[in-house]
Amino acid sequence: MADYVISVDAGNGGTNAVLAKKSGYNRLYFPSVRAAASGDSLGLGAQLELQYDYVDWNGHRYVYGDDVIRVTRRHLERHMGLNRYANEMQQFLIAVAVAKLGVSKGTVDLTLFAPPGAYNQLKPEILKRLLADKGQVEIRFKGDKQTRSWRYESVTVWPEGVGAAACFILNDKGELQKSSVLAGETVVLDMGAYTLDALKLVDGNFNPEALQHATWENGGLNAHIREPILSVIRKKTEDFANVTVDDIDLVLRAGLESGDYTLRAAGLAVDLQPLVDKYRERYAEWIANNIGDGVFGSFRGIKAVILVGGGTALVRDHMLKWYGSKILDPQQHATTAKIHPVDMNAVGGLRLALLRQKQQGT
Repeated sequence: MADYVISVDAGNGGTNAVLAKKSGYNRLYFPSVRAAASGDSLGLGAQLELQYDYVDWNGHRYVYGDDVIRVTRRHLERHMGLNRYANEMQQFLIAVAVAKLGVSKGTVDLTLFAPPGAYNQLKPEILKRLLADKGQVEIRFKGDKQTRSWRYESVTVWPEGVGAAACFILNDKGELQKSSVLAGETVVLDMGAYTLDALKLVDGNFNPEALQHATWENGGLNAHIREPILSVIRKKTEDFANVTVDDIDLVLRAGLESGDYTLRAAGLAVDLQPLVDKYRERYAEWIANNIGDGVFGSFRGIKAVILVGGGTALVRDHMLKWYGSKILDPQQHATTAKIHPVDMNAVGGLRLALLRQKQQGT
């Protein structure tokens, strides 16, 4: 049995990860972006010098997550697209997540995810790359006295959306719960930064006949919300020329938490809420036209639609207006009431790993 059980949803926009504990789990999130860094210091201390974390990986030093736009925009790096799965950068994001959850040595039971429309193609490559060199990983954080080193004892890959569905039938201990949520036909709409996945389930099982409509590349928040807002903002003034989708993403996340959608750059401040409302409605319309109506016939015959991922909070009110009670409310179910939609795949993956261990008697 591995020393740690961890599920990581290292997406195009953000990396969500959860670590199993005796009671519940530890969770973390950071944007899937990095930039080369020197880590140099003048030794002036926290009051006079910007403090930030960095990580040494494969002979290079990086800042990552929100620190990128706070510390340096040089060599800013993100990778969107199907070729990113288990490539060097995604391996980096996974390793950072595992380390930040407290792993410094030992073995890890790791669960990962891939878009359902490319699952059969991507799964073998993910397993091959993550288990290369016997699954050995080394990484070092600022302040570490020695390099962290662990081994992926096993790697499990699930289609995105399956983890979210599993949250309704499994509790935090990986125990099966009586639930009729997945009985009949249900659809999971997983709205990420790059892809939108539409996973049709029949009594909780994926319907392979729907595979051709399972994944929309460039159907996520980046193309439909972040980039359009960025385009408008950059036209306002040259002082916004260095603003990136990462700045827009930070404002979106902060706004969903606090209601304040103010973008601050170059001493200027602009309220993005009108643009957010404009493009999130347009995105909801695109989903309804192309998927809700175009593929699933206005969800006629579908018992429930489960919204997960970063786009949930942005489109849910519109989807409720158009499809009413078809849109499931996870807050009304015991096993999902405390899970944020962004975390549902990662949490479900962790629960599936715990279930597997119970079934294997480990």
